[in-house]
This record gives sequence, C-alpha cells and structure tokens, in this order.
Amino acid sequence: MNIHKTILTGCVCLATTLNALAAFTPPTEAQIEAAAGNPGELSSLLGEASLEQASHVVKTVIARIAALNLSAPVLEARIQLTMSTTLTVVPASGYVAFSAMLGNEMGNSLAIRSQPAIVSATQGSLTTSAGTTGAEVAKAFGEAFDVAASGSSNAQNTKDADKVQPPVAKLYPGQG
Repeated sequence: MNIHKTILTGCVCLATTLNALAAFTPPTEAQIEAAAGNPGELSSLLGEASLEQASHVVKTVIARIAALNLSAPVLEARIQLTMSTTLTVVPASGYVAFSAMLGNEMGNSLAIRSQPAIVSATQGSLTTSAGTTGAEVAKAFGEAFDVAASGSSNAQNTKDADKVQPPVAKLYPGQG
C-alpha cells in the first residue's frame, strides 16, 4: 500500500514539473526574425516565460534588430517598441530583476556590446517604458551590463557563442 502511495506521489510531482517546464516554448528562428521586424509580436512569444527566459529572447530579438542596419531613428523606435511590448508582459514587480538579467545578457553578447547605440537605446527605452520605476530599472540594466561587459560576470549563459573569454595574465620575470 505504501509503495502505491509513493508511486502516485512521484507521478504527481513529475507531472507538475513537466507542466512547469512545458509552459514556455522557446521561439523559433522564424519567430525571432518576425519579432525583429515587428516587435509587437514579441508579447505572444514571451507568454509563460520566466524573467530569465524573457531576457534571453529579448536579447536575441535586439541582436536581430541590430543586424538589420536601420537608420538611427528607426533603430531607436524599433527598440522602444520592443521594450514597451516586453514590459507589458513582465510583471511590474519584476522590472528591475528583468532589466538586470537583460543587461547581463547584452553585456555578454559581443555583437551587442560593440554597438553603443543599441545599448543606449535599450537603456533609454527601459527608462521611458518602466514608468515611475524607470530610473531604478535603467540603473539595474546599466550596472549588470557594465559588470558583464567587463568580463567579471558570473553569468550562467556561458554557452553563448559570442561570449568573450577573459584574458590570460602574462607571467612576470622569474615566474617560470
């Protein structure tokens, strides 16, 4: 009798875990491309995403927008729409945490951090889109970006192909 109860409990726990994991489906390349062209589509891609998952998706969309070689005003407008759409999906209580995660993601992306206009537009868009918490949100983004870009981040996204490895220190004379 105890074994049946244990098995049943295990099945319920497994089903709950699988449901939680299945709630978010990462977007396809085609969906990312579509969101880069029309950021209004981003809200449907983020659906049940955690803040970490959402920050990764948004970073990927911003990287695609950056690759489109848009004029400065169009680029800024596209990023503004991306951030305002994203913040309609992210709960207001998670704005600061999301912004820090996004800053970390973007700081770890060589393709993004090498384009100051993209970083500036993103931070500015966070400031205006987050309403009364805009300054705090922008600060969290900026600090996380700076730490990640300096190479001293403990980022979990180490599989990012464009992540730069930290330099190796040269030996001093007599250090054999």
